[in-house]
Amino acid sequence: MRFAANYYLAPPDMTPEVFSGHAAEAGADGIAFTVAALDQRGPQGLARIAADHGLFVSTLNSAGYFLHPDAVAARRQADQNRRLLEAAVRIGAQRLVVITGGISESGLTLEEARRRVAEQLALLDAEACLAGVRLALEPVHPVDLTNKGCVNSIGQALEMVRPLQATDLVVDTFHSAWDPDLWRLPQCVHPHLAVVQVCNWFEPSAERKPERDLPLSGGMDLAAWLRHLVEAGYCGPVEFEMFDQHRRGRSVPTLLHQAIAELKVMCAGAQAPAS
Repeated sequence: MRFAANYYLAPPDMTPEVFSGHAAEAGADGIAFTVAALDQRGPQGLARIAADHGLFVSTLNSAGYFLHPDAVAARRQADQNRRLLEAAVRIGAQRLVVITGGISESGLTLEEARRRVAEQLALLDAEACLAGVRLALEPVHPVDLTNKGCVNSIGQALEMVRPLQATDLVVDTFHSAWDPDLWRLPQCVHPHLAVVQVCNWFEPSAERKPERDLPLSGGMDLAAWLRHLVEAGYCGPVEFEMFDQHRRGRSVPTLLHQAIAELKVMCAGAQAPAS
């Protein structure tokens, strides 16, 4: 297995160079970059940083956001998506992640929003084909359908990507732990599963949304799920994804060392199928 660390974990004052160094020291094989990292260093800079630390680039996060309510904002987002396509090529990112965008202030019903997403994703897929980029659509937890993503189940996402040429799926355990198809990924999603993003979760209180936590700290048996995935033939990247606001006072190096060590232990007993 190849393990990557997502730059979302970095606080605002931590550069991509420093974060990549921490990831490499923690034993990560790869790095997932974000728009914030791209804005700091540009595509060539990020490609050089990854190479300098011996890391592959698993994903660039994120394009999409198809539900802007006015034409000016929609054109601005389309330009941003093209910029990210070009950057993904220059960085050497294995996938450009796509988040659909939420329905709040879009003026659309949920059903209308999903139809628009399918149309816009098909257009972006065509551009990705021309650019030589692979996309990965991410289903988002239903609680975030108003502000982040209106494609929520693995099944909905799979239905959208099946007809497309350059788009697969990225599945994030934080967003999809509720989905019964999470445990049936090898049967229902293969060969469309490109990346898995993993974490467990911490629930501060009944009144607050859950927060991301280390792989062994939370309500999901992530070890059993990862072993099941590997034994069924998955050999793509496993990204540890946590956000800066979820660190709860813990340092980035401490979290990366613990997360990568836990993921390696989780997958150590898995038996990959014979070729």
